[in-house]
Amino acid sequence: MLNIPVIDVEATSKKLKAMRVQHNLSVAQLQEEFAMENPQSIYNWENPDNKTLPCIDNLVILAKLYKIRIDDLLVIQEEISSVDSVKESDEPFNISAETIEFIKQNSSKQVLEALEKYYGINLS
Repeated sequence: MLNIPVIDVEATSKKLKAMRVQHNLSVAQLQEEFAMENPQSIYNWENPDNKTLPCIDNLVILAKLYKIRIDDLLVIQEEISSVDSVKESDEPFNISAETIEFIKQNSSKQVLEALEKYYGINLS
């Protein structure tokens, strides 16, 4: 059996909101930090019903803003699963074409280069 860590999206959403409130920041202030035109993304991250989390670039920014590690922003639960139960996929690393396109459009050049260098995922 292999313990596979899984991000608890609902609990993480609640934690993201709690961290913002704990640091006395409004959604508008975070919106300004991220140079976003509107705050909808932040509301989505903080709403557990949306099951949406910030991309890795934005998690890095939040961690730096709050002076914590990225790990401290995430709520991890471990699911026990056997290696045999992991489904094989034709897509690299079981990442859908839609997700690859999202990563291409929303990640920094450094993230794209790292994914290509370390994981062989061509995102150019």
